[in-house]
Amino acid sequence: MKILIPLVGSFSKEGGWRVLSELANSWIRMGHEVVFLSHQHFKEPYFPTIAKIIFYNNKGELSFEGDSEYPLPFGGPFRLRKLLRLALNRLEADIVLATQHFTVDPIKRSHIKAKKFYYVQAYEPEFYNEGPLRYKIYRKIAVNSYKKGLSTIVNSPMYVNYKGIKSDKVIYPGLNLEIFHPNDMKNQNDVLILGTIGRTEVFKGTGYILEAFKILRKELGEKVELHIAFGNEEWSNIDGVTMHYPKGDIQLAHFYRSLDCYICAQYLQLQAVHYPVIESMACGTPLITTGYYPSNKNNSLIIKIKDPVDIVNKVKELIKDPNATEKRKAIALQSVKEFEWNLLATKMINFFKE
Repeated sequence: MKILIPLVGSFSKEGGWRVLSELANSWIRMGHEVVFLSHQHFKEPYFPTIAKIIFYNNKGELSFEGDSEYPLPFGGPFRLRKLLRLALNRLEADIVLATQHFTVDPIKRSHIKAKKFYYVQAYEPEFYNEGPLRYKIYRKIAVNSYKKGLSTIVNSPMYVNYKGIKSDKVIYPGLNLEIFHPNDMKNQNDVLILGTIGRTEVFKGTGYILEAFKILRKELGEKVELHIAFGNEEWSNIDGVTMHYPKGDIQLAHFYRSLDCYICAQYLQLQAVHYPVIESMACGTPLITTGYYPSNKNNSLIIKIKDPVDIVNKVKELIKDPNATEKRKAIALQSVKEFEWNLLATKMINFFKE
């Protein structure tokens, strides 16, 4: 089976790109052919893939070499969508997989003879609630993407019937459990190390974690630190905050294992799967979270959204009852077993064959 994954633009660092790379790698090991179609202004995949990559230029013609110096077309995603459609008309495949709202219309309108699927990893219109004027257009494109009639697969049960999304097919984002695994030894450190993945978008919740940490730092002094992976370098100016920049999944897993607690304060689409939640669980790191799947009161401490004081209280609860923390960790390790990549890749292939 030949599976084609078209991109409006090129690769990026967000967690959804890991999903695409890992699914592609699994499908190739199963004997399928997988091809990414990228604009010629090429960014190397942050998450490695063994899939073939071909390119389209600013005339919609195909090329087999990417070039980071090649100019992006005037008109941004609007022009890129037309170029992508022209490129798709020149290709053949068994399956074409849309993975982001900008790719849906070009795939739908292309003449390529293939089954056309849409893998929805989030309700993307909500990403454009605030921002520049063009976000109003982007939001409308995202809303309309669910109405184009592609066979839809979602990455969480919450999206099966969510606003404009309709689907009866669910494929979770996966984990490499050989990389994301617990420490063999406990941290022998008198300092409580809290951690999070730093994001500047308000809904990602890093600001609430910083507010909570400032309260904890006043109360506990140097006995508590906050380690942030990625984000705004200026956060390192806050007393007790250390910035980290892990490269790739191996270093990212080491980051999780270095923590005494991971905190997730993101507050949109709370029943979805959120990568830092399942990654920290798999690494045996105690979790404080607003409630992304598969977190619950048995495997994590659940906080209210937009509430720094509740974060402070949950950190204190974690410190106060280490036995309960260990029990939650053990349950969390069982909770993440359903995210193993080969299981998920096989399930999606079966959807393609239906």
